Amino acid sequence: MVCAPSNAAVDEVAKRIKDGVWKSDGSKTIPNVVRLGADSSINVSVKEISLEQLVEERMSRTNSNYSEAATEIATLRVELSRVKQLRQEKLDELQSSKTSSIRMMELEQDLKALSSKRIQLSSRLTTAQDKGKEADRAVDSAKRKARLDVLNDADVVCCTLSGSGHDIIEQFEFDLVIIDEAAQAIELSSLIPLKFSSNRCIMVGGMLF
Repeated sequence: MVCAPSNAAVDEVAKRIKDGVWKSDGSKTIPNVVRLGADSSINVSVKEISLEQLVEERMSRTNSNYSEAATEIATLRVELSRVKQLRQEKLDELQSSKTSSIRMMELEQDLKALSSKRIQLSSRLTTAQDKGKEADRAVDSAKRKARLDVLNDADVVCCTLSGSGHDIIEQFEFDLVIIDEAAQAIELSSLIPLKFSSNRCIMVGGMLF
């Protein structure tokens, strides 16, 4: 885990790791790095390795299924609303004193057909909403799993000192914790990443006098 007091510092470190690091034997390696933090606080240069972005990439198929369910529900609601409006117009005309007996028979037939269609649409809408709820639960479950998978696959997790207290990484273990700009960090904040009981902690960044 690599931490720093500010988002700017974390973004800079994450970008450099993303571009590759040199090993002791002179070869270059590109670790699998994940930037943890709120999307609004992450620089565009490292958006592609942000946790949420990586999760969205894994979620593309599940999101597609959810989108189809939402589209079906919206379509049925519009159609049901149109049928209800048309039925009300027929009722208003039927109750008009100017309606002829022949027209009344036609309206009654139309109302019967519209009532039947309204019942069918209401039933279909209920079924679609149930499927939508299932899809919604599936999306939430898949998103939680995707987050864990992304973090499990990561070689390096970059976050702010306060971000290291996020409950999503609470269950993970880190062999090494690096705190950049350590001299600029508040002492209590520097203690947060130490909760992982890592074997080593390196604090980088001295203060100029």
